Amino acid sequence: MFIRRAGPACALCLLLANCSKQTLPRASVESSGVTYAANGWSQSERDRYYHLAEGSELIPYALISNLQSVSTGKPFLEGMERFGFLPDRASAQNPHGLPVGMTVSRSRNRGTAGNEVIGFNCATCHVGELTFHGRHVRIDGAPALVNLQAYQIEFKNSLDATLKNPQRLVALVVAMEKQRNTPDTPSDTEAAQYAAYPEVQHAADVRPSSPADTSFHSISSAAADSASPAPRGSFQERLKEDVAFLKARLAYLQNGKLLVDGTEPGPGRVDAFGAARNLLFPKYAVKMQSPVSYPFIWSIPDNVGRKPQEFKWIHYDGDTNSILERNIGQSLGMGTVFDPVTYESTLRIGNLHQLELLTHKLQPPKWPADVLGAISAQKAQAGEQIFNQKCAGCHQDRMFSQMDVGTDPNRANSFGQPVGKTAFPAAVAPILHGLKMRAFADDAISPEEQATMDANPAIWRATGQYLARPLNGIWATGPYLHNGSVPTLYALLHPDQRPARFTVGSREFDPVKIGYRSDPTLTGSNVWVFDTTQPGNSNIGHSGDAFGATLSEDQKSELLEYLKKL
Repeated sequence: MFIRRAGPACALCLLLANCSKQTLPRASVESSGVTYAANGWSQSERDRYYHLAEGSELIPYALISNLQSVSTGKPFLEGMERFGFLPDRASAQNPHGLPVGMTVSRSRNRGTAGNEVIGFNCATCHVGELTFHGRHVRIDGAPALVNLQAYQIEFKNSLDATLKNPQRLVALVVAMEKQRNTPDTPSDTEAAQYAAYPEVQHAADVRPSSPADTSFHSISSAAADSASPAPRGSFQERLKEDVAFLKARLAYLQNGKLLVDGTEPGPGRVDAFGAARNLLFPKYAVKMQSPVSYPFIWSIPDNVGRKPQEFKWIHYDGDTNSILERNIGQSLGMGTVFDPVTYESTLRIGNLHQLELLTHKLQPPKWPADVLGAISAQKAQAGEQIFNQKCAGCHQDRMFSQMDVGTDPNRANSFGQPVGKTAFPAAVAPILHGLKMRAFADDAISPEEQATMDANPAIWRATGQYLARPLNGIWATGPYLHNGSVPTLYALLHPDQRPARFTVGSREFDPVKIGYRSDPTLTGSNVWVFDTTQPGNSNIGHSGDAFGATLSEDQKSELLEYLKKL
């Protein structure tokens, strides 16, 4: 039996779901000073979406909460904004005050049952925030600016530095044991002697390896939630176990198939299916050269109960009709432990469905006029006519060939590339289906309930095309094009002025050009330079007469004003 433990790269971080029309609540302001766009969720629903565990079991909480960052010299979890994470308050759903998208749950892995584990969920990539002159607007369902790769690299380097420092390693193990309330854990002074132990002295001897774990078996979600950690031996025995675990974790991270290899994604992007291919089929690992932006997650129809001829397709290339199986894939990439032979896993499939149902409630956000300024009604009215002539007909969930759109082809071409002699859709479909059915069985979900949770049949396909989604709320979704290669809507309408290099990662908004500020003077820990000359990063396409190249400057200005209103 060969078991893979999914890594913290966001392998399939592209949740697309539907929203049902309803009256929008008024924007709310938290005591933190963040204004919420209030485009569908109550605060309790928001708390659930931000922190509901979907099965990701990346790291024991006792480890990450006590690990020192090699970059900051502070606790690793302190200042997660350096990776683009959004801070969040402590609550019943978020007892440790973790950032948006980080979850804590009790492990479904029988060997670690009862232990608190940290993971990620959909909100990591699909909750955005803009700032303007000191004011913050949180937009649920908008693309985040999280740099998951930078997070993973710093975590790997921090763990590596700890294993190379015997005193620091013993201090970490002691802190972990104290947090677990183990009664015979020595004091910091008493623990100093253990730095001379052979297993501590040789802890830095770590070689990259696969995450095979022949002892993995899953328990039900309910059993996990009620489990208590199993009794363990003396501190000396626990020290050996903890050091062995830390070395195994680093060995996996050093395996490298999910780290930099190809085009760096930077904040707000991921090569979803390149990472998925490398995770599921490491023998056929490829360079990841088709990074795409995290998409917005409103306005995509739900396929549950639809007839095959009525299916609507999701992802940038319309490659599947199954939101549930797509979310299972995302969970694997976010750190769900799984066995590709028996299909046992740590998935929490009921929670995945809850997250999808919450997503269905989202509506496109309204332009926050009180923060970004009022929309000109006269210009927007003129812009609506231009939009109907130039844009509306295509952006109706229609598929278009690369020749028609002209944008970078890497994403559309990559999905169908074979795994050995098998096309990737045909290779990945049985794995996702097997994991889904095993998760249903583990948590005793009846066939009647299953029928309300997924499309039937679930289909994966390679189209070689791109999907033109409706543009409602488009103002809140920059950078633009599927690969995030155009910083603003103004630049999108002016192809000859699209910058070859620009900064990404700042949340400061430009309400005139519509998009995040991207000038070279911007600095910050999450600011990164986008280079359109790298594979998969081209900013070509979506230009010419069909896309409004013949519009005057006044007409483009009017169209931009209408896009604020849309």
